[in-house]
Amino acid sequence: MASQQDQFKAKGNDAFKAKNYKEAIDWYTKAIEVDPNCEAAAALYSNRAASWAGLNNQDQAIKDANECIRVKPGWLKGHYRKGAAYEVLGKLDESLKAFEDALRTEPNNEEVQDKVNSLRARIKDRNEKTKPESCKTPEDAKVIGNSLFSQGKYEAAANFYGRAIELSVTGGVSNEERASYFSNRAACRQQVHDFKGVVADAERALELVPNHVKALLRRAIAYEGMEKWQLALDDYNAVNRVSPGMSNVSQGILRCQRAIRN
Repeated sequence: MASQQDQFKAKGNDAFKAKNYKEAIDWYTKAIEVDPNCEAAAALYSNRAASWAGLNNQDQAIKDANECIRVKPGWLKGHYRKGAAYEVLGKLDESLKAFEDALRTEPNNEEVQDKVNSLRARIKDRNEKTKPESCKTPEDAKVIGNSLFSQGKYEAAANFYGRAIELSVTGGVSNEERASYFSNRAACRQQVHDFKGVVADAERALELVPNHVKALLRRAIAYEGMEKWQLALDDYNAVNRVSPGMSNVSQGILRCQRAIRN
């Protein structure tokens, strides 16, 4: 005899096939409530995500996809649902990451490989065609900056972070978010060994958010590059106080201490 969870799931499936997505969601919800954490719940979260997508509620679809991944991380379906929802929202970078996660669960899945290849091509085309000045919001500029940074195009990424900084002047952006734009541009400058530029951006970030860990760490690395060992050590120690236990920080402290002794 089928379990209560199976019975609810079957009714949800019938409603889904009939495109009665709201009814399907109700039945899948009842099935999930029987045991939200069992492995069988992964399929229920996946099905409910598909139902939300049927109602064009992609945010809820993503939430359920994440629940599916939580219960069964090595299963393709949750990652696939998440990627599909992000793609509908036009969030190509998030969609690509989800489909790449899906591909790791099934490396030989041709459909997912095609998705990954298509999204990479679309992102490359977007990055090449979009100019910093055409970005209308700080978030838009940051997204492309992040994408370019991941591709190793540091100078281009820095220009988009600069655009995010410009657009954030008008307000509506938290100090934490604005500090992250400066910190991200500092990371670009770090990659091209523009240590003075790193220090300048890190200091702007720290004016907005004192003890900003990434800004402190990037300034420490820049000071090391400039052989300002005591200043670097001070920043590494500050990072260690705020966020103890980072191995790269411990190594930086030892390098600076050795250089000061010598």
